[in-house]
Amino acid sequence: MFQFIAVTKSFLSVLLTVLNFFSLGIFGNFTAETKPLNDDCKVNFAVISDIHMTEETARADMLRFGLQDMQEFESPLDLLICSGDLTDHGEPEEWANLASAFADYTPATNIILAQGNHDTWTSDDDYALSRELFIDYNEKIAGREIDEVYYSTKVNGYTFIVLGSESDHTYATVSDEQVAWLAAEMEKASQDGLPIFVINHWPINESHGLPETWGDDEPMPDDGGIGDKSEEVEAILKSYDNVFYITGHIHSGFVNDSQTDVYGYTSVESDGSFHSINLPQYMYLTIRGRIANGTGFVFEVYEDKVEIRARSFSAGVWYTDYDWSFELV
Repeated sequence: MFQFIAVTKSFLSVLLTVLNFFSLGIFGNFTAETKPLNDDCKVNFAVISDIHMTEETARADMLRFGLQDMQEFESPLDLLICSGDLTDHGEPEEWANLASAFADYTPATNIILAQGNHDTWTSDDDYALSRELFIDYNEKIAGREIDEVYYSTKVNGYTFIVLGSESDHTYATVSDEQVAWLAAEMEKASQDGLPIFVINHWPINESHGLPETWGDDEPMPDDGGIGDKSEEVEAILKSYDNVFYITGHIHSGFVNDSQTDVYGYTSVESDGSFHSINLPQYMYLTIRGRIANGTGFVFEVYEDKVEIRARSFSAGVWYTDYDWSFELV
């Protein structure tokens, strides 16, 4: 019986991807090359969120579809970012299944893993264990040794700052120490004169249609945003030029500026040269906006601009209606 269920789920996973592929004639480009639009790209990276890995074969297969697509890019990706909810409940078996899927592919030269609220939960509500697992599997999957759930790194000279939660809540618990660390990292990164990329599972409070785009009948705790430290984090990020804040969590599908009045949000919001990018959920069909799964963005960073391109990694198709381009200041 269990084998039958697993096979059925795997079949449905493949079927959804196939249906996704053949429904993209209007929205996507089947033949566009999987390399940067221009030859002078400085860093080229993919971003996905909300993998929600369990022990199920189907979920591992859905992730593998995307990892294989990335591995086969004509121009190898410099980086893959997974912006939280890597697992469904932070259990050791889920982490092991995630690592097993990654072990089969080389989607990018570098990998960045961010923590999500689902990664802070275990069956015993043991945050210490979930924190230990996140740190441990960063090394196993990304080859990265970290001491905290927040950290920073550089790829091709560009700074990537990763935030995390210090307790097991639906919203993020961000300490004063982490806020001070963020401020110091931003100041240090700004000295390079390059765009700064900040990754956090949780969006800024009241961004991307929150609280309406979070919860069911009523908004859930802190309305789907970071939580109590949202204003402080936002103020720090907006103090610098060319900041790209990459989040997930609210499971909204791609929506462009022309569709904002219909859906009440957009996937990318800008305030000057601060740009907030909310990623669609990778594992499930989205419930708002463009209905799809296996989706995310590819960032192409140039000396004077950043191109953000929407893609179905599971189906191998570009969603050209949901691309953005930003001139750097």
